Amino acid sequence: MNLVATLAQDAPPCRRDLRPANDAFSFWKPPEDWRAIVGPTDLVCSELISDWYLLERYRGAKAEAQRLKINLYYAVKDFIPAGVRCLIRSLAVRLQRRRAFPNWPSEDALLLFQRDWILRAMELSAARQAWHIGFWPRDYSCCVVLTHDVESPAGFERMEVMAELEERFGFRSAWNLPLDQYPIDWRRVQRLRRRGFEFGAHGLRHDGMLFRSRLHFLDLAPRVQALAFEHGLRGFRSPSTLRNARWLGEMDFDHDSSFADTDPFEPQPGGSCSIFPYFIGGLVELPYTLAQDHTLINLLRRDPVPIWMDKVNWLAARGAMILALTHPDYSAAGRGLYAYSELLRRLADLPAAWRALPSEVSAWWRQRAGLRLETSGGRPQIAGPYAHRAAARPLCTQPLLAWS
Repeated sequence: MNLVATLAQDAPPCRRDLRPANDAFSFWKPPEDWRAIVGPTDLVCSELISDWYLLERYRGAKAEAQRLKINLYYAVKDFIPAGVRCLIRSLAVRLQRRRAFPNWPSEDALLLFQRDWILRAMELSAARQAWHIGFWPRDYSCCVVLTHDVESPAGFERMEVMAELEERFGFRSAWNLPLDQYPIDWRRVQRLRRRGFEFGAHGLRHDGMLFRSRLHFLDLAPRVQALAFEHGLRGFRSPSTLRNARWLGEMDFDHDSSFADTDPFEPQPGGSCSIFPYFIGGLVELPYTLAQDHTLINLLRRDPVPIWMDKVNWLAARGAMILALTHPDYSAAGRGLYAYSELLRRLADLPAAWRALPSEVSAWWRQRAGLRLETSGGRPQIAGPYAHRAAARPLCTQPLLAWS
């Protein structure tokens, strides 16, 4: 059985016309008349291949073996002191064999597929000058998103330190809170909201229960959603980034950020291989694309700044989304705060970078999905709601086509 047939067997139950697509045409959004040129079979196949990466279907049987290990870990976690757990994880991470795929800290398999697809479409169209709808609003060339997971009461107390640092460099960020792990002062949350920050749900608690089984998910997800709705939280990130793409797509949130593009060091290793947003059911998925502060500082025991900046430059050169995941628990003091301030300083120098909150990126990606690119007299015209926010860009100048 070939790859496409295998992927079709594992396709999600919802139909293409009931959800936004992840096919290569929808990713690039070239002129609408190219649909007939590439043909419907190509579009379906390209979505199946894209979802092979985006939904981590490539993990196959490994996912079940990993799930059993995760369940065992959470069964004994509370009996092991936090310092000992961190030491054990650090040793395990540094001794583990490097995975060939997805490569870390950067993986380009999906990008290569998307690049080759558009080059073939350009050849089939025989257009002298080809255009597509830009990935970001107006004249922005890339996107910067700052997010935090607030793991503990100590981290909650330190939020303002990082918030003030971000304001100094002209940024705002999103804070994800576990809703049943420690008391939350919602007045403090509201004060930060008034300053332009936003908040999301980080599940209920770090106990590995939400995605342990289908029954656990059906029992706990409604409570997560009810608490999130009560406090106006429309974004989600799963505790410890444990995830199941099928189940996540059923949750009532606007956007999720439980996937990395590549992260072999989390309890559930893997990654979507995507450095752009994409759709999981009704959610916009915003994969984090920079290595986590906790991973670099506490587990790998490495200076995060060089690793962060190598990846920032790699992402910016491809016009992608630079999404950071840090924790006030680890990065609001000492070495962690210094490293984070260096990251902000250098991000602030990126030219034409859209500094956006997760809700803004999610809204834009939905708006972009509803736009069409048409040509009239050889010139591109964008049609649809919010067309005024978008820009038609020549494919010949697209950074994703300038590397190999």
